[in-house]
Amino acid sequence: MNRRQQREWVFKLIFQDSINDIKENNDLFQNHDLSENETYIIKSIDSYKKHYDEIVAKLEDSLSARYSNISKVAKSIIFLSINEIYFLDIPVSVSINEAVDLAKKYTSNDEYKIINKVLGDIVRKDKK
Repeated sequence: MNRRQQREWVFKLIFQDSINDIKENNDLFQNHDLSENETYIIKSIDSYKKHYDEIVAKLEDSLSARYSNISKVAKSIIFLSINEIYFLDIPVSVSINEAVDLAKKYTSNDEYKIINKVLGDIVRKDKK
């Protein structure tokens, strides 16, 4: 599985977590027929769970009232990207471009523009 496919799985798992709390990584792999060799997925989900409060704080600090009602899907994509940029050392441009691509595939209308703007605001604020 390539990195893009793994990233898409991480997004799906973060979205799942927004609905039903992820407890154990082992359950994820059994329930979704994922290989335990998918190290990026494991590393990313572990990081997401470890830094969840910090990720939420970064989003809430930068989310204007105008965008406060974004969908859970969009928030999951933003969480994925914040985690990659701040805790997994993925380059900002790569993570944001991948987030926009995921948004174009999984969100409605022009929500990808909101995701791009919110992520851009976050990284500019932190001078990333």
